[in-house]
Parts: sequence; C-alpha cells; structure tokens
Amino acid sequence: MKSSTASIPEAPANPPGEVRSGSDAEALAARYRQSGKSANTERTYKTHINHYRYVWGGFLPAGEDAVCRYLATYAQSLKVSTLRQRLSALSKWHKQQGFFDPTTSSAVKQTMKGIAKEHQDRPKQAYPLTFRHLLAICDQLEAEKMASIQAGDQGGILRTHRDLALVLVGFWQGFRSDELSRVAVENVKASRTDGISIFLSHSKTDRDASGRIYEMPALRAYCPASAYIDWIQASGITSGLVFRSINRWGRLAETGIHKQSIGHIINRVANALFPGEPHFSTHSLRHGFADWAVRAGWDMTMLMEHVGWRSIENAKRYMPKRKDFGTLALNQPVLPAGGDLSNAGSANTLLSHFQSSPDSD
Repeated sequence: MKSSTASIPEAPANPPGEVRSGSDAEALAARYRQSGKSANTERTYKTHINHYRYVWGGFLPAGEDAVCRYLATYAQSLKVSTLRQRLSALSKWHKQQGFFDPTTSSAVKQTMKGIAKEHQDRPKQAYPLTFRHLLAICDQLEAEKMASIQAGDQGGILRTHRDLALVLVGFWQGFRSDELSRVAVENVKASRTDGISIFLSHSKTDRDASGRIYEMPALRAYCPASAYIDWIQASGITSGLVFRSINRWGRLAETGIHKQSIGHIINRVANALFPGEPHFSTHSLRHGFADWAVRAGWDMTMLMEHVGWRSIENAKRYMPKRKDFGTLALNQPVLPAGGDLSNAGSANTLLSHFQSSPDSD
C-alpha cells in the first residue's frame, strides 16, 4: 500500500491588494503620507519656514530669543495673523524634528501679545452672498441661459447651467470653494423629488479624512438638486469632477475648475447686478447661508451639523450679529400713531420684521 500525503496549496506570491516587497511598501507608505497632507497647507508651511531661514536669516533649531527678534523685526510690516502663522510653522518644524518648541516660551508669548495689542487690525470677513443676492444672481443666469438657447450658443448654455448648479449647491450647503471644486459625479445622488446628497472624502474640519455625506432637500424653487441634474444632463458628464472650466467654443475641460475661479464666476454676474457693493469671495456663499439660516430660525446645533462646523467659535464667525433694538432701530417698521414703545425691544417685533424682509425665505 502506497503512502500518500495531502498536497498543501502554496500561498500566492503576492495576494491581491497586498504589497510584499519592503521597498514597495515603503514607497506606498510615503505616498499615503503625502496624500494625507493638504497641498496648500504644505506650500504655506514651507513659505513661512523659508521666510524665517532665508529672508530673515534665522537658524533652525531656533532659540526663544531669536524668535522674539524675528517677530519684532516684522511687527510693523506684517499682519498679526501672518506672524501667528509663522509661529505655528516654526512650532510644527521643531515638533517634527524632535526639538524643544521655542514658541511655547513665555518670552515669545508675551512678545506676540504685545505686538497684537499695538498692531492688531480689525478682522476681515467675506462679504456675505445673502438670499437676496442669490435670487437675483440665479434669475440673471436663467435669463442668460434662455438667451443662449435662442442664439444656439453652446458655450453660453453650458456655462449658465454650470454656474446655476455651482451657486445653488454652494449656497444651500454652505460649501467652501475647495469642497465645491472636489465634488465628483460618482459621489453624488440627486433626485428632483428627494433632493441631493454629496460625499466628500475629506474637508478642512475633517482632520482624520473620515469622509462625510452632505444632504440637501428638494426645494420648490432655486433647488440645488434640480440645478445639478440640469447641469449633468446638459454637459454629459458621467464620471470625474462635476464643476469644470468651459472654453470659448463650449468645450468642457477634463479637469475641474480651480477653487479660486469660483469667486470670479460669482462676481461675473454680481458686479453688474450690485454696483457699489463689495466683491464676493470664495467664502461668501457660506456666510450667506449662515445669514439665511439664522433668519429662518435655525439654532446653532442645526447650523453646525448641516455645514460641518465642529467648533462653536468658528461657526460664530460666519453667523450674522443680531442685537434686538426693536422698532427703535431705523431699519425696523415704523410704529403706527400711538404705538406702544414698551415692546420696542421684543423678539416678536424683530421676528415679524425678518419674516417680511426681502432677505427671508
């Protein structure tokens, strides 16, 4: 009787999805580390470090005295916010290299505090694109779209469809320009009756890149879902980034629009509609939505959850400042003859004013 042994199947040399080579794994790890960094953040970080090293001539690692002298040198020529960013970059460099962080010393902190007290400017905020602005811009784009259709202007047809979708999606979700520029067709579900949901793999507040789904309902008018569907149908985009540049011949680019282009797209229409008003920036949509939400009665929790803010302090920066002076304020309805001033500061008076305001929904 012959003895027999069961054959043991050999493990595949390189199972699917698995990297066996040490050098390949290290290269892949390096790629993932780089992918985990924001390109803009890294570029800014290098700019700040290079300024300290090559413009001012500082050495690294740095001592607290050197950092104090550096701050004092540029206290009158650079903004306080810029100096704080430089300190943050220096702090990051020392931590990454394993050195003591001189920016945490009391001397550096006191120097920065003194500079801020003497040279701090009023914080700048983006001019909000309010609901009133949104309606006017969308109505103008609709008129341009109809004119382009009648003229057979393919470039104009595509451009107005894209701009309507971009403005409405950006406003109703309170998106940053960076988030709008990264929306991909594969990560969007849209229905004219159920609304629109958008998945983003990361955002500025999503430090761990956990990803999040943003949802907007279908609206009776100025609907982001309908505008998105109209744009996708007009453009024929089936994969890749949603918002793309369009050349003069009406041809769609393969790549997405640059985030800095979003402000120009908005201002192309807004400048003619609102002469004399400040230009809109890439944060104006977010400011405008916060303004609308507060007027519509949203509380802080609702607003933070919808937009994706994690910090109350960050959310407050975008919310309009409201103080109730009631009918005593010049922008309130005039009291009828014999009106009672005892309720001039009541919240109900202010609420009724908001409900009748052209900026309300």
